[in-house]
Amino acid sequence: MTGRCLCLGLTTLALLRCLPLVYLDPCGLSIVPKEPVVAFRGHVVLNCSSTCSTLAHLGWETSVPKVTNEGPGWASLHISSLAVWDLEPQCYVTSTNIIEKARLHVYRFSPPEIHLGAEMVAGRQERITCNVSSLVSGSSPSDINVTLSSGGSTLSESRGSPAVGYSFVAQPTQHGQEIVCQTWLRVGPQVLNYSTRATLQVWALPHSVKISVEQLEFGVGANFTVRCSAEGNPLPELLWDLPSNASVELSDRRRTVTVHSAQRAHSGTYQCLAQNRYGASSGHVNISIVEQRHGIMIIVAVLGVISVLGGAGLWLVRRRFMKS
Repeated sequence: MTGRCLCLGLTTLALLRCLPLVYLDPCGLSIVPKEPVVAFRGHVVLNCSSTCSTLAHLGWETSVPKVTNEGPGWASLHISSLAVWDLEPQCYVTSTNIIEKARLHVYRFSPPEIHLGAEMVAGRQERITCNVSSLVSGSSPSDINVTLSSGGSTLSESRGSPAVGYSFVAQPTQHGQEIVCQTWLRVGPQVLNYSTRATLQVWALPHSVKISVEQLEFGVGANFTVRCSAEGNPLPELLWDLPSNASVELSDRRRTVTVHSAQRAHSGTYQCLAQNRYGASSGHVNISIVEQRHGIMIIVAVLGVISVLGGAGLWLVRRRFMKS
């Protein structure tokens, strides 16, 4: 036989030996990345390569405008300003039915927004909310997680919802506290995240009014100072109600009252009033001004000396009289 094999009447084994050998050419396509994550209105670049033993001519097929580059056994695809949510570009080998699809995970995801109360006042019920705008192709609802935290402690958390809220009674100590809103969004094989920070502004009426003085009793003619301090937001203004305004000096933005050469009229209640636009609070101290005691002691001492001297003189007179 020349180039042909007469196979009629042969057994199966003999038939297989008689048939010409067929060599399979393994040919496939590989796309990188296989499942790209692309922002809506963003751009993406895909690379397709062939595993064919012979150099195959490759091409791309897609429904959106594209730019392609080709070479021996490879082809690249560039899509800019992607405005389609469901898109599966196909890479193919020319003149064959060999194709490979890429799945694009398209998303829209913006940083979270923290909403604080218009005016937080200590002692009132307040609420903080955080909202996120997100959309993922082929995923409804979005696989999203939103968390509110402060100082490393979680205040509130939501899973599967783009919003989270936290209610609380505002305290003066929370002024200046940082609030963090963190969001995680799963898009295909990736997890994207954003975070936003805000600072609490808590207004408070005056509180913790404190008055200090060295002692509560002074002698006439003494100098002494009374000090007042208070907390609040905004910082409180201090006012004084004094027993007497004579010989009184106010200083240090009315925090300090100094009395020079105190008199009995300066005895009484020293009241400090702290006030701001949210309210007022006060504190007081009672101070006594007394006569100087050392003058009385000197008089008593002098009288004692006179008495002693008088007694001694009388004894000497008696002694001389008895001798005569």
